[in-house]
Amino acid sequence: MIVHLRKQIKNLPIDSRGVKRFAKSVLKGEGRDRGSVTLVFTDDNHMRDLNQRFRNRDRTTDVLAFPLDEEDETGQLYLGDVIISVPRAIEQAPRFKNDPESELARLITHGLLHLLGYDHHSPWDGRRMKAAERKALAGYEPGTLATLGGGELV
Repeated sequence: MIVHLRKQIKNLPIDSRGVKRFAKSVLKGEGRDRGSVTLVFTDDNHMRDLNQRFRNRDRTTDVLAFPLDEEDETGQLYLGDVIISVPRAIEQAPRFKNDPESELARLITHGLLHLLGYDHHSPWDGRRMKAAERKALAGYEPGTLATLGGGELV
């Protein structure tokens, strides 16, 4: 599995190797060890623009997933893009009883699961997705993704 990262926030304290390793473990846990995916770390303004354009919701959000599940020009399976608002992750972490890095892990997991077809449109789907999130997050090691804190990006 190839994980591409794009950081759209200057000096973002994310450990690219740790994020890629974690994303690969989430996907492998779901039986996906071939193909590629892109993770984009952005700000609220960009996220609001995307949310407005693709979901007709004029507000920011924490994570968006754009599944493709198609072969790219090299014949490699491309699962799609996961876009994460870093300021939103930092701001909402306490609501989920997380520190900012753990919230980032949760959002990466959530977005990747959406690429794989999980959703939360019905109570049953929501429980199924939550179970998959818990399973994936069991492999998360604190201190391996980022040093987000102090709210400096909010």
